Amino acid sequence: MFVTDKLIYIQLHKTGCTHIAHLLSKYIGGQQLKKHSWLQNYNTTKTIIGSIRNPWDWYVSLWAFGCKKEGYIYNETTRRYFLFLFLLLSKFRQSLRYKEPYFDINDLYSHFKNEVRKSTKIWQKTYENNTDSKCFRNWLNLINNPKRKIDFQLGYNECSISKFAGLMTYRYCTLYLKDFFLPKNFKGIKTLEELKNFDKKNNLTNYFIKTENLEEDFLNILEKIGYNLDKATIESIKNSGKTNISSHYNTGFYYDKETINFVAEKEKFIIEKFGYSPPKLINKTNE
Repeated sequence: MFVTDKLIYIQLHKTGCTHIAHLLSKYIGGQQLKKHSWLQNYNTTKTIIGSIRNPWDWYVSLWAFGCKKEGYIYNETTRRYFLFLFLLLSKFRQSLRYKEPYFDINDLYSHFKNEVRKSTKIWQKTYENNTDSKCFRNWLNLINNPKRKIDFQLGYNECSISKFAGLMTYRYCTLYLKDFFLPKNFKGIKTLEELKNFDKKNNLTNYFIKTENLEEDFLNILEKIGYNLDKATIESIKNSGKTNISSHYNTGFYYDKETINFVAEKEKFIIEKFGYSPPKLINKTNE
């Protein structure tokens, strides 16, 4: 997260969070703490902001990052990551703070067994070419395969919402929802309606920046919080995103009807909450 004198920015992966933190650092000042961490102390008077992105775009971006041999998901899925076992122990110790641990010894044992026999080659194959839509769709099917969700994202496999919600929704919950890790919530939210109700009562954020409207949302929120920027700074921020270079094709290139519907089902919570629509499919001559 990034902290300034007036706000706390909680950084959801692949939502322009590096760019937003850079803008804050350059034009507002503040401190970058552990990047994708969640709020530990809810007693704050500062404004809390988050960032969000169209889920169809989000999955393509997450996969394309892995095609560059980078990222948490890529590292966990493509190798037997035995350092991961130390992270498991850390997660287990963290959960012991609660009367009923949300991550127990059986979870630890399941992850240990999986790390030994994980099918890394099938994951590696999906990252071979960031211009191959079939690679992306195979990866997306693995990400949402109930038997493969134990391969990545510590905690997702154990969380009750993984039965009906995708990885993006899970990451949203871990960062933006108060007390999500309490056992009664982590393993007790079992339907979409229950998640919606929990979000209404426990969402920490005051504002969200949409990646698709990043600079404008960023400026509007700063104004609401009380930061007065001069015209030159405003223009500089408005033009800052034009230097971003995409590492993949247009989102619609990678999907077919089946995978469009797949994301629509898994990320229904985010799609409905933020009003997102699926991309238009692009015909591919090589298929």
